[in-house]
Amino acid sequence: MTIISAAIISAAALPALAASLPAASASAASKEKEPFARVYLALRGCTSCSHCRTAIRQMARAGSGGGVARVSTDAVEVRYARPRSIPLRDVIRRLAENRLHDLTLVDVLLEAEGTIATTPAGAATFTLRGTDQSFSVAMEPSMAKPEPGAPVRLTAVVEGWRGRGALTLVARDMRPNT
Repeated sequence: MTIISAAIISAAALPALAASLPAASASAASKEKEPFARVYLALRGCTSCSHCRTAIRQMARAGSGGGVARVSTDAVEVRYARPRSIPLRDVIRRLAENRLHDLTLVDVLLEAEGTIATTPAGAATFTLRGTDQSFSVAMEPSMAKPEPGAPVRLTAVVEGWRGRGALTLVARDMRPNT
Protein backbone atom coordinates (compact mmCIF):
# COMPACT_ATOMS: atom_id res chain seq x y z
CA MET A 1 0.00 0.00 0.00
CA THR A 2 1.40 3.37 -0.87
CA ILE A 3 1.86 6.17 1.63
CA ILE A 4 -0.71 8.25 -0.25
CA SER A 5 -3.29 5.44 0.04
CA ALA A 6 -2.60 5.07 3.75
CA ALA A 7 -2.97 8.82 4.27
CA ILE A 8 -6.25 8.89 2.37
CA ILE A 9 -7.61 5.96 4.38
CA SER A 10 -6.59 7.43 7.71
CA ALA A 11 -7.88 10.91 6.87
CA ALA A 12 -11.05 9.90 5.13
CA ALA A 13 -11.78 6.23 5.82
CA LEU A 14 -15.12 6.80 7.46
CA PRO A 15 -16.57 9.33 4.99
CA ALA A 16 -15.15 7.39 2.04
CA LEU A 17 -16.67 4.11 3.19
CA ALA A 18 -19.96 5.70 4.16
CA ALA A 19 -20.20 7.60 0.88
CA SER A 20 -19.45 4.50 -1.15
CA LEU A 21 -22.09 2.31 0.51
CA PRO A 22 -25.26 3.59 -1.22
CA ALA A 23 -23.57 3.59 -4.63
CA ALA A 24 -22.09 0.15 -4.05
CA SER A 25 -25.43 -1.13 -2.79
CA ALA A 26 -27.29 0.24 -5.80
CA SER A 27 -24.89 -1.28 -8.33
CA ALA A 28 -24.71 -4.57 -6.45
CA ALA A 29 -28.50 -4.77 -6.19
CA SER A 30 -28.79 -4.87 -9.96
CA LYS A 31 -26.34 -7.80 -10.14
CA GLU A 32 -27.27 -9.77 -7.04
CA LYS A 33 -29.62 -9.63 -4.09
CA GLU A 34 -28.43 -7.35 -1.31
CA PRO A 35 -27.25 -9.41 1.69
CA PHE A 36 -28.98 -9.27 5.06
CA ALA A 37 -25.97 -7.53 6.60
CA ARG A 38 -22.44 -6.37 5.88
CA VAL A 39 -19.63 -5.38 8.19
CA TYR A 40 -16.97 -3.12 6.68
CA LEU A 41 -13.63 -2.93 8.45
CA ALA A 42 -11.36 -0.16 7.12
CA LEU A 43 -7.69 -1.10 7.31
CA ARG A 44 -4.41 0.73 7.07
CA GLY A 45 -1.21 -1.14 6.35
CA CYS A 46 -0.09 -4.06 4.26
CA THR A 47 -2.99 -5.66 2.40
CA SER A 48 -1.27 -6.23 -0.91
CA CYS A 49 1.01 -9.23 -0.28
CA SER A 50 -0.55 -12.68 -0.40
CA HIS A 51 0.65 -13.58 3.13
CA CYS A 52 -1.09 -10.58 4.72
CA ARG A 53 -4.25 -10.95 2.62
CA THR A 54 -4.52 -14.62 3.61
CA ALA A 55 -3.96 -13.82 7.30
CA ILE A 56 -6.55 -11.01 7.18
CA ARG A 57 -9.11 -13.25 5.47
CA GLN A 58 -8.52 -16.03 8.03
CA MET A 59 -8.90 -13.62 10.97
CA ALA A 60 -12.15 -12.22 9.54
CA ARG A 61 -13.56 -15.69 8.85
CA ALA A 62 -12.58 -17.01 12.28
CA GLY A 63 -14.60 -14.31 14.05
CA SER A 64 -17.44 -13.97 11.56
CA GLY A 65 -19.72 -16.77 12.75
CA GLY A 66 -20.52 -17.94 9.23
CA GLY A 67 -20.12 -14.70 7.28
CA VAL A 68 -18.25 -14.58 3.99
CA ALA A 69 -15.13 -12.39 4.12
CA ARG A 70 -13.73 -10.43 1.16
CA VAL A 71 -10.47 -8.52 1.35
CA SER A 72 -9.81 -5.45 -0.79
CA THR A 73 -6.83 -3.10 -0.78
CA ASP A 74 -8.12 -1.03 2.13
CA ALA A 75 -10.97 -2.93 3.78
CA VAL A 76 -12.51 -6.24 4.72
CA GLU A 77 -16.16 -6.84 3.98
CA VAL A 78 -17.96 -9.61 5.85
CA ARG A 79 -21.31 -10.47 4.27
CA TYR A 80 -24.21 -12.28 5.89
CA ALA A 81 -26.70 -13.53 3.31
CA ARG A 82 -29.48 -14.52 5.72
CA PRO A 83 -30.75 -13.19 9.05
CA ARG A 84 -28.59 -14.32 11.95
CA SER A 85 -26.90 -12.88 14.98
CA ILE A 86 -23.68 -11.14 14.02
CA PRO A 87 -20.70 -11.63 16.34
CA LEU A 88 -19.68 -8.03 15.70
CA ARG A 89 -17.31 -7.76 18.65
CA ASP A 90 -15.49 -10.98 17.57
CA VAL A 91 -15.08 -9.88 13.96
CA ILE A 92 -13.69 -6.55 15.10
CA ARG A 93 -11.47 -8.01 17.83
CA ARG A 94 -9.79 -10.48 15.46
CA LEU A 95 -8.60 -7.65 13.23
CA ALA A 96 -8.05 -5.01 15.91
CA GLU A 97 -5.79 -7.28 17.95
CA ASN A 98 -3.91 -8.74 14.99
CA ARG A 99 -0.22 -9.52 15.21
CA LEU A 100 0.67 -8.50 11.68
CA HIS A 101 3.58 -6.08 11.57
CA ASP A 102 1.86 -3.35 9.61
CA LEU A 103 -1.91 -3.57 9.92
CA THR A 104 -4.25 -1.27 11.80
CA LEU A 105 -8.04 -1.33 12.00
CA VAL A 106 -9.22 2.24 11.36
CA ASP A 107 -13.05 2.23 11.33
CA VAL A 108 -15.97 -0.17 11.32
CA LEU A 109 -19.32 0.22 9.56
CA LEU A 110 -22.37 -2.00 9.83
CA GLU A 111 -25.05 -2.13 7.18
CA ALA A 112 -28.00 -4.34 8.08
CA GLU A 113 -31.75 -4.93 7.94
CA GLY A 114 -33.77 -4.48 11.09
CA THR A 115 -36.05 -2.21 13.06
CA ILE A 116 -35.58 0.89 15.19
CA ALA A 117 -37.36 1.04 18.53
CA THR A 118 -37.35 3.40 21.48
CA THR A 119 -36.78 2.09 25.00
CA PRO A 120 -38.90 3.29 27.93
CA ALA A 121 -35.95 5.52 28.88
CA GLY A 122 -36.13 7.17 25.45
CA ALA A 123 -32.99 5.62 23.93
CA ALA A 124 -33.08 4.24 20.39
CA THR A 125 -32.15 0.64 19.64
CA PHE A 126 -31.59 -1.20 16.38
CA THR A 127 -32.65 -4.87 16.31
CA LEU A 128 -31.40 -7.11 13.53
CA ARG A 129 -34.23 -8.63 11.50
CA GLY A 130 -35.09 -12.19 12.52
CA THR A 131 -32.93 -12.10 15.66
CA ASP A 132 -33.09 -10.75 19.18
CA GLN A 133 -29.72 -9.06 18.74
CA SER A 134 -29.93 -5.33 19.31
CA PHE A 135 -27.57 -2.39 19.57
CA SER A 136 -27.93 1.06 21.01
CA VAL A 137 -28.12 3.53 18.12
CA ALA A 138 -27.53 7.26 18.02
CA MET A 139 -29.32 9.24 15.32
CA GLU A 140 -29.03 12.85 14.28
CA PRO A 141 -32.16 14.81 15.24
CA SER A 142 -32.60 15.72 11.57
CA MET A 143 -32.68 12.05 10.52
CA ALA A 144 -36.20 10.87 9.70
CA LYS A 145 -37.36 8.34 12.25
CA PRO A 146 -39.27 5.34 10.88
CA GLU A 147 -42.61 4.18 12.19
CA PRO A 148 -42.21 1.82 15.17
CA GLY A 149 -41.54 -1.70 13.91
CA ALA A 150 -41.07 -0.60 10.29
CA PRO A 151 -38.26 -2.47 8.53
CA VAL A 152 -35.22 -0.35 7.67
CA ARG A 153 -31.77 -0.79 6.18
CA LEU A 154 -29.34 0.99 8.49
CA THR A 155 -25.78 2.03 7.72
CA ALA A 156 -23.95 3.01 10.88
CA VAL A 157 -20.49 3.59 12.27
CA VAL A 158 -19.66 1.18 15.08
CA GLU A 159 -18.28 2.91 18.16
CA GLY A 160 -16.93 1.46 21.38
CA TRP A 161 -14.90 -1.30 19.73
CA ARG A 162 -11.59 0.10 20.97
CA GLY A 163 -12.70 -0.51 24.57
CA ARG A 164 -14.36 -3.32 26.45
CA GLY A 165 -17.80 -1.68 26.83
CA ALA A 166 -20.92 -2.06 24.75
CA LEU A 167 -20.88 -1.37 21.04
CA THR A 168 -22.92 1.60 19.88
CA LEU A 169 -24.10 2.37 16.37
CA VAL A 170 -24.06 5.92 15.01
CA ALA A 171 -26.54 6.08 12.14
CA ARG A 172 -25.26 7.55 8.88
CA ASP A 173 -28.01 6.40 6.52
CA MET A 174 -31.38 4.80 7.05
CA ARG A 175 -33.86 3.88 4.38
CA PRO A 176 -37.06 1.86 4.30
CA ASN A 177 -36.43 -1.81 3.59
CA THR A 178 -39.02 -3.36 1.35
